[in-house]
Amino acid sequence: MTAEEQVEPLEVQPETPAAEGDTAIGVVPSPQRDLISGRVSDAYDKVPSIGDRWTRWYDLPYKLLWFLQTNWRRKIIPQPALRALRRWSIDLSQFNKLERDRVWDPSDRLHDFQVPADEHVNMPGIWVVELFPPSAFARLERAIDRNGWDGNRWMSGAQETNVNMLLKSRARMGWNWWRMASIQDINGTYMMPDGVRAQLPPEFGYIELKAMQVGSGLTAVVAHIELSKLGATHLDEVWHQPHEPMLTRRDGRLHALDRMWAGFHVTQTARERLHQLARKWMNESCDGVFGEFNSPQTLIDMLILDQHDPTDVSDDRDRDKFDVFRALGITETDLYYYTSADIPKMHLVPTSPSMARGISTDRTWALWGQRQAVVDSATHLTGYGDDPNRAIAHRYGDAIESFLVTLAVSDLLETVEASYALIRDRARAQHGRFKAKVINDLREQLLTLSIDVATVKRDLERSWKSRPRFEEEAEFTIDYSPRIRASSDLKDKPVHMNTELRKRQKERFEELTAADRDYRDILSTVASLGASVNAAKTGRRALWVAFVSLVVASVTVVVTDIGDRSLFNEVMEFLRSLL
Repeated sequence: MTAEEQVEPLEVQPETPAAEGDTAIGVVPSPQRDLISGRVSDAYDKVPSIGDRWTRWYDLPYKLLWFLQTNWRRKIIPQPALRALRRWSIDLSQFNKLERDRVWDPSDRLHDFQVPADEHVNMPGIWVVELFPPSAFARLERAIDRNGWDGNRWMSGAQETNVNMLLKSRARMGWNWWRMASIQDINGTYMMPDGVRAQLPPEFGYIELKAMQVGSGLTAVVAHIELSKLGATHLDEVWHQPHEPMLTRRDGRLHALDRMWAGFHVTQTARERLHQLARKWMNESCDGVFGEFNSPQTLIDMLILDQHDPTDVSDDRDRDKFDVFRALGITETDLYYYTSADIPKMHLVPTSPSMARGISTDRTWALWGQRQAVVDSATHLTGYGDDPNRAIAHRYGDAIESFLVTLAVSDLLETVEASYALIRDRARAQHGRFKAKVINDLREQLLTLSIDVATVKRDLERSWKSRPRFEEEAEFTIDYSPRIRASSDLKDKPVHMNTELRKRQKERFEELTAADRDYRDILSTVASLGASVNAAKTGRRALWVAFVSLVVASVTVVVTDIGDRSLFNEVMEFLRSLL
């Protein structure tokens, strides 16, 4: 679906030009067009346009607003007031559209979607990652101590605490990865002797934290959140429930949503809520550089379907179900396929917030597949319990976690680049007066970013030379969908996604390093100018202090000398003579 198709469907379709062979009178309407026109006409007969009646509550206010915006009145009303009137008119029109949406036939595919009764989705797990470069290392130490993740490690036979393992790994003398903590709810029933208990959202079953060391200066902490039965089935329940037209507010404006768009909004928001719970828990329990910059962490969730197999290239019915899966936030499937031999029979799908408005960030990815197809192609699936959804999530957990770190590095560079841009764009407003405090703040920000960029760049380059991928990292390939391949004469070869990500990361590191050098030169100039300005200000203040001291001393002499021939007495006599 193209970007133009992202807008809500129009109620009246435009006329098409006459095709060759049509009569001179015009285009011969097709039965489908007659059906659409009839439905539109019927809807407008039941609910006329706003302002066409006097009986509805919004007609009279709309007529008044329209009256104020027409003819000579718009010339004397200030522009800000006119914009407000126009905005109120549009908001009122949304109530009219909502009323008309409610009379549409629920079976009309132009205004609703129908989830097959035998199709269900299960979300067994969510993976979210936080990164700790040198500037965030102290945060990780405090998180380990604050949450008590070392309290029961001795029960599993671990000889060292998390802090000791962390220090050794960052000195390149420890493990590349280790299990940091296992966390369940205070009322949980899992048998985890070395685990800890904490208050978790009811949608969470338990959380397993894994630390991964990249070089010496970057530690990644990945949380595998296993959802409870409530959390795993919540998305499916919302997906299947009937959706009625609704009003929502977006960017400060009211929008009327018909049944289809209401279904998109409610279902995607339900999925986004689970993501927000995961990110919120990470921010509160183990906040790193993403938390410091108030930036969303990179996240992957797993969606297991009962019937539809997205990897079945012989089945083209998924195009007919586009709206059904769009409600879940799965939209980027028509052009590219992201597949991995390490996770067979599943597709990786990026999220496009412009197509899935209920999901707030493009740092969200979905790994989806059909349950039986994944089970049949999986190896070593035993030992994870009787629930196949949970078993799939745990079987491929290591591959997902390592790949997630690769994605997160790209998002880290994006966050750092945004921070540099913010410093640059606000430099004139914040540092125009060359105050010492502001210059010190600028120096601290640039120093922190410089250390992080230089350290992570060096560690990643060394890591890429010694090993082509992280431990157990799933390797994905990006290729055109089979439908696009079949309909076009494309010669492009599939792209190795991991290699392409590292290539772009290297380019971005070079750009950030060059930008850092430029900003440091600017900082040196600003500091020199600030020192000169401060010296001049200090000189002026010294002159004022000396002048005030002279005045005070003179007044003191006058007041304290109170003899008959004192200066004070002479002045008083002079004033009396004038009076």
